[in-house]
Amino acid sequence: MEKKSAFGPSAISGVYLAVALIVFSLLTFLLDVEYDSPIKYISYAILAIGLYLTIVSYRDKHMGGFISYKGAFTSGFYTALIASLITGLFTFIYVEYIDTTLVEQILITTEETMLESNPDMSDEQIEQALSYTEMFTSPVVMSIFGFLGNLVVSIILSLIISIFAKRENKE
Repeated sequence: MEKKSAFGPSAISGVYLAVALIVFSLLTFLLDVEYDSPIKYISYAILAIGLYLTIVSYRDKHMGGFISYKGAFTSGFYTALIASLITGLFTFIYVEYIDTTLVEQILITTEETMLESNPDMSDEQIEQALSYTEMFTSPVVMSIFGFLGNLVVSIILSLIISIFAKRENKE
C-alpha cells in the first residue's frame, strides 16, 4: 500500500476540532460560566474525541484500515498542531475583543486566593504578586500559553489514543 501523508486529512480535522473547541468556549462565555469552572474540562473530552475520530478516520479512509503507532501519532500530532494554532489565535481575539473583563477576573480571583491562603501578606507583597500575574495575563502571553498548553495536552492524548487506534497489518 502506498504511503500517504497524514498532514492534509489531519489539517482539515484540525480545523474542525478547533471550530468545536471555539464553539464550546463561546458557549461557556454566553452562558456566563466562570473561567475556573470544572465545566471547562469538557473541552478535554472534545479534544480527545476529536483526536480519536481523526486518527481512526485517517486509518480507515487513507491507510486501508491499517496504521502503525507512529502513523497514528503523526495524524494526531498534525491535527493537534493545526487546532492549537487556530485556538491560540482565537484566544488572543477572545481576550482582546470578546471577554475584555477576563484579565480583571483573573486578577481579582488571584488576589482573593492569596488573601485566603495567607491573610498575613502585606499590601506590597500582594501588589508585587499581582504585577507578576498581570504580566502573564496579557492577550499575547495568554495566546502563546494557550497554544503551548493545548499542544502539550493534545500530544499526550495522541500518544495514548494511538495505542488503541493502531492496527498493524499482519501480512
